[in-house]
Amino acid sequence: MPADDKQETLGAIFGRFLKFGLLAWGGPVAQIAMLRRELVDEEKWLSPGRFNRLLAIYQILPGPEAHELCVHFGMMKRGRLGGLLAGLGFMLPGLLLMLGLAWLYGQLDLARPPFAALFAGVQIGVIALIVRSVHRIGEHVLIDRTLWQSQAAARLRRCSG
Repeated sequence: MPADDKQETLGAIFGRFLKFGLLAWGGPVAQIAMLRRELVDEEKWLSPGRFNRLLAIYQILPGPEAHELCVHFGMMKRGRLGGLLAGLGFMLPGLLLMLGLAWLYGQLDLARPPFAALFAGVQIGVIALIVRSVHRIGEHVLIDRTLWQSQAAARLRRCSG
C-alpha cells in the first residue's frame, strides 16, 4: 500500500465492494476486469505485475477468483475485518438476486414467449460483456506473439479434443 494512501473506513470498504457486486455482470472475467480497472489501473492499490501474479495464484486455487481478489483487496486496506466486509459486500447482491430469482422461478411459467424473449436478450448482452472483458484481460497478460500463439493453440486443442 503506498504511503500516501488514505485509510479506508470499514463502511467505505463494504460500500465499494457492494458496488462491485451490484455491477458485476458477465461472470468472473468481467468482474476481474472491473476490479483491475478501478483498483489497479485507476487507484493504484497495487502494481499491474503484482495483480497479474496474484490473479495467477487465485486461478490455480479452488474457488471463485473474483471473490478471492475482493477479500485480498479488503485485507490489504483493513486487515481481516476489511477482507470479510469486502467479500460480503461483493457476494451479497448475487446472493439476494439468486434467492429472488429462485422464488420467481417457482412462481412464474418462464417458458411463455415474453419471458423467453426477455431471457434471450439478456443472454446476448452478457455474452458481449464477457467477450469484451476477455479481450481487456488478455491484452494485459498476453504481451507478445508467442503467448498469443500458445493461447490460440491451447484453445484449438481444447475444442478438437
